[in-house]
Amino acid sequence: MRNQQSTQLLFELSRAGRRAHRLGDLDVPSVNVDDLFADEALAETPPPLPELAEGDVVRHFVGLSTLNMSVDTHFYPLGSCTMKYNPKRNERIASLPGFLNVHPLQHESGLQGLLELLYELQGMFAEISGLPGVSMQPAAGAHGELAALLVAAAYFREQGSDRSVVLTADSAHGTNPASAQMAGFKTKTVKSNANGLVDLEDLKAKLDDKTAVFMLTNPNTLGLFDRQIEEIN
Repeated sequence: MRNQQSTQLLFELSRAGRRAHRLGDLDVPSVNVDDLFADEALAETPPPLPELAEGDVVRHFVGLSTLNMSVDTHFYPLGSCTMKYNPKRNERIASLPGFLNVHPLQHESGLQGLLELLYELQGMFAEISGLPGVSMQPAAGAHGELAALLVAAAYFREQGSDRSVVLTADSAHGTNPASAQMAGFKTKTVKSNANGLVDLEDLKAKLDDKTAVFMLTNPNTLGLFDRQIEEIN
């Protein structure tokens, strides 16, 4: 059951005489505040601040924080592809000194461990996906979208093919059509069906010899796994 204290205002929790912190004895010469500020800048009475113990303040703000999407208490139904599925273990690993303290201008002689890890990881991704090559350069979801679309654009240019349209699901991030436009494509939106998944009939109707790419996140931005993914492929 949710702690109802989190829904109360600090003023409602206030009790006269409570203090979150007590300052020690002054160790510098004291100064009269009246001598530092003009009369019009001084209030006639102290501001009516709430009076609470430190524990009350901490519990209040921690309680409020649980009203937001939280990696500890919720599944992420919406958010960046980069952050949606990261367990805290990944965050701890990403904070290891060998990652955290790398400088952008650091010489490669001091980065051999990191470079080896990236090289092996890209090989694992290539094996899992069946792709001939994988780049570890993109740093986030939208960055990866744009990189993939630029590769697709280069491929069709080399083939002499006039495929200039990217299909995006209507449940997609706004970055999908934005990335497509930046890569030089036009976009068409594919509707969702009543279950929040790709409407296959609408997809078939919009596929033609101008289609270069169909952008789809699975699970989608609604947090739903599209069970039609094999048919879509």
